[in-house]
Amino acid sequence: MDPDVLEDTPIQESLTVARENWRDYRDVFEHGDEIATNPLLANSNKFADFLKDYRVSRMIRQRTHDKFRGTLKDSPQFEEAIHDDTGHSLDKLESELRPDFGTHEPPRRMISVLSKVAAFIIPERFVAWDRYAKKGVNIVLGRRASSPFNAYADYLAAFDEAWNGQAGQQIRDYLSRVGANDAVESEPRFLRRVLDVYLMKCGDRKLKGAG
Repeated sequence: MDPDVLEDTPIQESLTVARENWRDYRDVFEHGDEIATNPLLANSNKFADFLKDYRVSRMIRQRTHDKFRGTLKDSPQFEEAIHDDTGHSLDKLESELRPDFGTHEPPRRMISVLSKVAAFIIPERFVAWDRYAKKGVNIVLGRRASSPFNAYADYLAAFDEAWNGQAGQQIRDYLSRVGANDAVESEPRFLRRVLDVYLMKCGDRKLKGAG
């Protein structure tokens, strides 16, 4: 794959998945108010559905799922972390939450679930730490697919490089060409999700709703 050229068909498939995802969680993505009142954190059933839908419940210690939700909802550290555009504060917060909520012994990293929560609450800034997307962003940037990211902040910086470069521009151009279904589809918070899905596809993830 030429790292400078995205193909239209995978972009269309990624757009379809992103639209379905946005439709299902529109109230979360477009909340636009205090973090504590976002339905994802304010509603325990919504949070449980989210963990199930995105298969991240296994990353939180059993019988602590709702406590984890409540901790994020009421945490000044989480609010601070999602207003740090670099992702460094999320890395720091994850290391602080891990002893109480991580699985296994010693507890494993929880950055996948923590970054996914952040990505749903502030989609214009964050994306989830995902092994397929990490591989995809390396491919799009012309790097070795298996090149590691030692921290979430490193991955977020690479995603931003793709977003601000040719890959992101091709996503934006494609939406301009085919037309948006509504105004939000022309905004970075939605378009970044299209790129995120595209990167997962590049990393060989099979996505429900695509194709």
